[in-house]
Amino acid sequence: MGTRTKITVLGLAFAILAACGAEQPPQDKAAAQAKGRDTDATVFDDMIQTEDKARGVEATQMAAKAATDAAIDQQTDGGSPDQSR
Repeated sequence: MGTRTKITVLGLAFAILAACGAEQPPQDKAAAQAKGRDTDATVFDDMIQTEDKARGVEATQMAAKAATDAAIDQQTDGGSPDQSR
């Protein structure tokens, strides 16, 4: 097989593969802007969702900590009459 034939076969194979690509669905620009990005879907969406979930859990834990701290402060500042220990 000659060089010219190899180049022709490779060119045709590439053209066939390029023609088989699926058309991309249109992007939702409003959804992208709501997320603060220029595209509505990225390969990092799963990671971003995980980080958002972790931030939510952290906020819940910090609220619980603040409530616990407030309860402890209330009991130690104006709480039991026996504070000589």
